[in-house]
Amino acid sequence: MSISENFKDAIKVIKTSEGNFTANISDNWSIGQTANGGYSMSILAKACSMHLDHKDPLVLSANYIDRVEFGPADIEITKVASTRSTSTAYVSFKQEGNIKIFATVTFTDFSKMAGLKDNLRNEPKFDPYETCTQVPYKEGFSPKLDRNLEKKYCSDSLWWKNPNKKNKATLNLYMGWKDGGLVDLFGLILFLDATTPPIYNKLGTVGWVPTLTLTSHIRNIPEPGPLKVIAKTEFITNNYIEEDREIWDSKGNLVGQSKQLAKLRIKK
Repeated sequence: MSISENFKDAIKVIKTSEGNFTANISDNWSIGQTANGGYSMSILAKACSMHLDHKDPLVLSANYIDRVEFGPADIEITKVASTRSTSTAYVSFKQEGNIKIFATVTFTDFSKMAGLKDNLRNEPKFDPYETCTQVPYKEGFSPKLDRNLEKKYCSDSLWWKNPNKKNKATLNLYMGWKDGGLVDLFGLILFLDATTPPIYNKLGTVGWVPTLTLTSHIRNIPEPGPLKVIAKTEFITNNYIEEDREIWDSKGNLVGQSKQLAKLRIKK
C-alpha cells in the first residue's frame, strides 16, 4: 500500500534557493474560502523536511496570522540549531509578501529513536469501525477537505444529526484517506486539524471556528489501518476555545497529539 497520491501531490514544494521554497495552495483541501490549517502546516513541514538535517516532523507550533488564500505561497526557513537527535527552525509562510503563518518546528529521525516506551493510559474504546457513520458530503455546504477523507463518527459523535447541549463537546471517529492510501507523518499533521470542531457536538453548527494557534506533536509513524481520533473542547472563555486532539493507530499506539486555540465566531 502506498501513500495517498492525492495528498502527496497537494503538499509538493519546490526549492528556489537555500532555505526558500514555493508551493501552490489547492482549494481541494479547504474549509470555506481558506485552506485548512493542518493542510497549510503539512506543506510548511514538507519544505522543512527537505531543508533540515532531520527529516521527520516532531513538534510544530504555528500562529495563524491571516487567511491563507488559494494559489502561490512562499516558505522561508531559518535554521536555529541542529543536534544529534533534532533540528530546530523558524518558518515564515507568505503570500504576496505578507506573512500568513509563522511557525517554529523541531524535526527528528524516527528510524533512529530508542528508549523507554510505556503508555500510561490505554487507547480509547470506540464503537466497532463497521458500525460507525461516514459524515455525509454536501456540495456547497461541506468543506472540500472532506471529499478526500474517510471520517466515520461513533454513535455519540453524530454532530450533524444529534447536537445537544447535554452532549460533551467531544468527537470520537475513525479517519483515513478516501483513496485507501497510507497515512504518513505529514498526513498526521493534517489529521490533527481535520475533524469538525468538537463544540458542534454540543451546540450544533453555530458558526465559524478559525484557528489562532496550533501546536502538534508527532509521536510515531502510524501502522496501516483506520486511525482513532479524539477531539474535545472543555472550556469557552469570551468565545475563545481550545481544541485538543489525539490520534491512535490500529495497533494501539499514540501517534499524534495537538492543542489549538480558536475563536468561536457565532452566526448572527
